[in-house]
This record gives sequence, structure tokens and C-alpha cells, in this order.
Amino acid sequence: MPNEEVFLNGLRQAGMRITAQRRAICAYLAATTSHPTPYDVYQAVTDSHPGISRATVYNTLNTLQQLGLIVEISFGSEHTHYDTDPEPHINIICLRCHTIQDYYGDVSLDRLYEDVQHSFDFQPVAAKIDIVGFCPSCRAQRRAEIVAQWSERHPTPARRPDDAADSSHFITHPHEDQSL
Repeated sequence: MPNEEVFLNGLRQAGMRITAQRRAICAYLAATTSHPTPYDVYQAVTDSHPGISRATVYNTLNTLQQLGLIVEISFGSEHTHYDTDPEPHINIICLRCHTIQDYYGDVSLDRLYEDVQHSFDFQPVAAKIDIVGFCPSCRAQRRAEIVAQWSERHPTPARRPDDAADSSHFITHPHEDQSL
């Protein structure tokens, strides 16, 4: 994780004044292990700097992103997150709840950086590799929603007490998932 000074030096190089508010934003970004939204950053910083404007937060994040010090992970205007970890990794992103996890497993991103630098005479500063899908919680929620929708459309007929022992009149499809 970068320290606060890496972010502050980037802002200085971009010609921005280092105010107490920008220092607080950089301190938060250096300390967080999450992938904060601009609103998360704003909320965290308003505790110590109640007069900070959202524009200061957005402009600071935008400058740090343009400098390659943080990486924007966007799901549209209402779901922008920032990755503050410059170490090569893959973001695992849930399309439903927008949870983001970092994967540092055996993926040769360092070699990819070297290949890109050599092949294109290009200096990579960050990589944005995302794998999108659905987390276990969202898959379970979706499964429950499907079952509920199916149950609404196909109400179970009332059973007589003597039918409980004989379920042979219920037909199941051989490929139907019986675990639902």
C-alpha cells in the first residue's frame, strides 16, 4: 500500500496546494484496505474536517487517478470505486452488490508489465484487471428470488393429510436441481 506521502507528492507535482483537507483525503486513501467510493472518502474525512466540500474530494480523487496513483473502478456514475493498491492484482467484482475483493494469487502480472514495457516501449504504472461475476451471497439471494417467483406462479395445491406418505404423484424433471 502506498503511504500518504506518495499521494501528497503526486498532488504537489500536479501543482495542487496541500491543504489540511487534501492531506486528510490522502491519509484516508493510504490507510484504507477497501475500495472506497467518493462518498466513502467524503464521509470519512468530514469527521475531522466538517467544512470539506465534495468538490475537493472529487477533484483530489480525479487528480490522483489521472496521475496513476489510484485506479478507478466504475459501474456507472453511482458506483465508482477507487483502488488504492498499486501492487499487481486482480479485482474480483460482484455485479449485483458491487463488492470488490483483491486477488493476489499466482498470476504473472509482473511479467505482463515487463512484456508491455518491452513490446511497446510503454511504462505501465497500474493495471486494471477485473473479473466480474456473482458472490456467494448474491447467488443465494438470486436463487431464493427465483424460487419465490416460481412459487408465486405455481402455487402448491392444498394436500390432504393422507397424501403426505404418498409423494409418488409428484413428478420431477431428471435435470432439476433438487437442492433448491
